[in-house]
Order: sequence, then structure tokens, then C-alpha cells
Amino acid sequence: MVKYLNTHNSAGIVKRLANDVVLGTADNNSNGSSTTKIAGDRGLDNAPAEMLGTWYSYDNHEKATVTFTEHTIEETEDGRTVTTELHKMNPDRDRGDHDQDKAYWAKTKHWATISKFKVPESKPKDNKLYYNIYGWNETAGDGEFYALHTEESQPVLILAGGAGIWTDAVYWKTPELAQKYAGKKFHDLRYREMD
Repeated sequence: MVKYLNTHNSAGIVKRLANDVVLGTADNNSNGSSTTKIAGDRGLDNAPAEMLGTWYSYDNHEKATVTFTEHTIEETEDGRTVTTELHKMNPDRDRGDHDQDKAYWAKTKHWATISKFKVPESKPKDNKLYYNIYGWNETAGDGEFYALHTEESQPVLILAGGAGIWTDAVYWKTPELAQKYAGKKFHDLRYREMD
């Protein structure tokens, strides 16, 4: 079969098949879930335990929520809800491999990877540990960043974005706290208008 594929200019087929093959049985996947047959997928990944639950924010008098479950992030804003499933990605996967594959995109459009991210030392004011949520098929941009923090002696979840990892929203554990501090800018957070 290999000889046939090699003599019939089938390198593309071989490459796609190779992406679907998982060698061995050890996956280092602590949650025990099996992998899908989606190229590059190593199975579900875990959201940080300390972020689990629903967090609330108010912006322009509109309530927004972010809910972390064991393997998903559910974001609701303006009456729209988007659920993103967290997956581990094979390190050798090229995110652009399936640009033209509509079936692949349809299966993975609500998938993302999660990784820890520490702000570079060039920005010493920000010493928070962020979790970077990056779309499975995303090839440009920075994704979203979430970090736990404390404001007004309360635990908060910061949503940040962009190259400057600017604070976009502050989420609270209760809707009442979110409404109380709606629109407030905190001196120890970085906002776009500061740079």
C-alpha cells in the first residue's frame, strides 16, 4: 500500500492519514477521556479548578456571565451564549492544516486550547497568572486571557485581550457585586486607554 501511495503522488493523503493515527496508549490525559478521531486532538482538557462556576459582570447596563465547567467555558452576553470546549492539542499540529476542510471546521469551531501565561517582565505591574484561551483553528490574534485577582476584598475573574493583555471586563462571584462595581476602573489593572 505504501509503495502504491508513493508512486501515485499521494503525499497529501498520507499526511492526512498520519494526523489521524495515534501511536501507543498513554496520552497523559489526566481526566481519562479518550481522544476523538479529529486530527491533532489529544482529548478534553481541564479548566482551572479555582475558576469553576459562574462569574458576573455588568457593562453598559448589560449583564454578562462566564461559566467555567470542568471542560468548557460558556460566555453569555447580549442574550447570546457561546460554549467553548477545551481540548489538548498535539504539539506538532499546524493550526492552518485544515483551512479548506469545511467538515473539520464544523466539528471544531467551538473548540479551544488552554495554557498558562505569565506577562513578560517588561510589564512588572502585572504579575498575575493568566490562562490563555486560544481558538482551535485560530491562526492569528492573541485569544482571550483570564486571571484570578482580588478587588474590593473580593475574588474577581479578569477577562483581558489584545497584545497588551488589557483588561476588558471584571467578573464577580455574584450579580449584586457585578452591578455594584459596574463600569469601575481599578488602579491596579491595565486598560487599553492607559497605553
